[in-house]
Amino acid sequence: MSGPPGKTIDPSFWLALFFTAVVAVWVVTAARFDWDTRLFPWAIGIPALLLALRQLVGDWRGSATRSEASEEQRYRGILDISVDRTIPPEVITRHTLRAGSWILGFAAGIWLLGFLVSIPLFIFLYLICEARASRLVALAIAGLMLLFVWIVFDQVMHLAWPEAALLTLIGH
Repeated sequence: MSGPPGKTIDPSFWLALFFTAVVAVWVVTAARFDWDTRLFPWAIGIPALLLALRQLVGDWRGSATRSEASEEQRYRGILDISVDRTIPPEVITRHTLRAGSWILGFAAGIWLLGFLVSIPLFIFLYLICEARASRLVALAIAGLMLLFVWIVFDQVMHLAWPEAALLTLIGH
């Protein structure tokens, strides 16, 4: 696939296309839920879908200028934030894949274990593995987040959480 006539698409386009497709599936799937149940996925999914679409269009349009642009314009940064040119592309790719793995793992955890279990579990594991936090600090933060999510979304808003796939599989 190519971008504007005669130009090739930047590899970041494919990542933006994948992310946009995944978020679009989540938003469309949430439309089948009750209003209370779809509120949480839509509150996150719709803004994420809009941002992903904006990124997708920007990557597709920008591919023509990137292929012919000078090195200075190629790395102009986002808004007024300059790009660090000292980081090798392999490192950037590795970090991107790692972040994508965390996101997909979180999504799989939500599907398999449900929101109330996955949110604090994700926070705990992320703090231990990526932030190198102590287990006590990670446990305290994850516990506080569980308390916050439970109070706000379960007790105050009475959000109807979708049933975890694991519970469905074991016949609960």
